[in-house]
Amino acid sequence: MKQYNVAVIGCGAVSKNHGKALAQNPQTTIRYAVDIDRSQAERFAATYGGTVLTDYRELFSKEDVDVVHIVTPHHTHPQIAIDCMHAGLHVFCEKPLAILPFDAKRMISASQETGRRLGVCFQNRMNDATVRAKAIIDSGEYGAIVSAMVLVAWDRGGDYYGKSPWRGRYESEGGGALINQSIHTLDLLDYLTGGVATVSGMDAKLREDDAYEVEDFAMFYCSLKRGGRAVGFCTNCYPRSKQCTVEIHLERATLTVKQSGLVIEESDGTERRFDCTVATGEKSEWGLSHGLLIDAFYRALEADSPFIADAHTALAAVEMVQAIQHSKGRSIEIKGIEQ
Repeated sequence: MKQYNVAVIGCGAVSKNHGKALAQNPQTTIRYAVDIDRSQAERFAATYGGTVLTDYRELFSKEDVDVVHIVTPHHTHPQIAIDCMHAGLHVFCEKPLAILPFDAKRMISASQETGRRLGVCFQNRMNDATVRAKAIIDSGEYGAIVSAMVLVAWDRGGDYYGKSPWRGRYESEGGGALINQSIHTLDLLDYLTGGVATVSGMDAKLREDDAYEVEDFAMFYCSLKRGGRAVGFCTNCYPRSKQCTVEIHLERATLTVKQSGLVIEESDGTERRFDCTVATGEKSEWGLSHGLLIDAFYRALEADSPFIADAHTALAAVEMVQAIQHSKGRSIEIKGIEQ
């Protein structure tokens, strides 16, 4: 079993999911904890290990690092990832890959040029409900996709945005309800259906809250590459609940995919349920599959095999966010990038 030395760049709240997974993975050792806020890096290192650094570029002179995990604000992902890949390091990047499709494509180009792997943290692809639904859809046992629906409803207001100065600003976060709360579910729509072809949509800020400037509501309509149409409704103005659902209508069944499980309603009225263990607490929406995805990334590295959440497939979600934000009802093609 090949061993990998890892640096975690960005030691804020989300980093604990990476730290825990890396500490439990027999293939990985955390060598460096990197954050411009030294105290953040020190707290991370005290729990998960690693030497504290405050500038990721210090890694480029180190001989004991193979992979970096980028867990920094959205707008910083492209430059850090590109620099690290050109320095010979593999990259596992938190979502979103980038704010702009242009920057995401630059990251993919850097991966191709350097031969370094670029994975993205869309951990919900590894949820048991997603895995089961993907296998059912791809098998064709219930026929072709007819239509689909996305529903995301969370609550994120001034208290949330006030905790991090980069959040709630288009320049640094790239959006709100879409690029932060809904992007995982947009990704699942694209992943499960075989790809979104075109999107038209609208977004708006509906809540009177001076803590942020970004959208807190969006809706969209899209065509799917395998045929069929989909709609979506996304908001972070829904108090005291967290709804994240992908509903997919096939010719002979309807699949409802949530973190809590998969429901299959067959056309003859038969219903089957596959319940899953769910996360609890304030950040339960992160789910329980970070470790599964990170483990899969390192297995793919060792075997030089395809990774379930590589940058090519993660690009679509970034394009969908941009399309919904800028469409104003005009249909926009989701182009992706040729591998």
